Amino acid sequence: MNLEEYTYYRTGSTKIPVVIRNMFFKPFISSSLKSFWKFWNPTWGYFLLFYCYKPIKTIFPAWVALIATFIVSGLAHDIIYIIPMMIKEIKFVFPFITVWFFIISIGILLSEYLQINFRKTNLKFRPIFHLSYLIITFILTRFIDLLIAKLI
Repeated sequence: MNLEEYTYYRTGSTKIPVVIRNMFFKPFISSSLKSFWKFWNPTWGYFLLFYCYKPIKTIFPAWVALIATFIVSGLAHDIIYIIPMMIKEIKFVFPFITVWFFIISIGILLSEYLQINFRKTNLKFRPIFHLSYLIITFILTRFIDLLIAKLI
């Protein structure tokens, strides 16, 4: 499956305005925490699926591949600001997004294990659950960040 086919599969279109709209709409009405990420940013998702998740999954169990994929994604996001900050000030820079994505991946695995989904939840309320999860995991990550800052 090439990128165009994958984008169409995830968003229902290859037209940029429709892809962008669906990229921000479909995740929030998805039926689970795991399916949220299948719709979020299909271009980045394509890269992660075919060049990270699937190769790791050939060696390790799916749960390890999922965690590793979220960590790789977090590192890619963190690199953008960590390297310039470390060049400017030679000190530890907390990899916030990597830790946040790690926590998100643990939550996804727990929700899958506990069979938590939103299939029976009205579409209007699903965004509340997804946003709440993102906010709660963000706050938890910030708490860890502040805790580590006190220790260093």
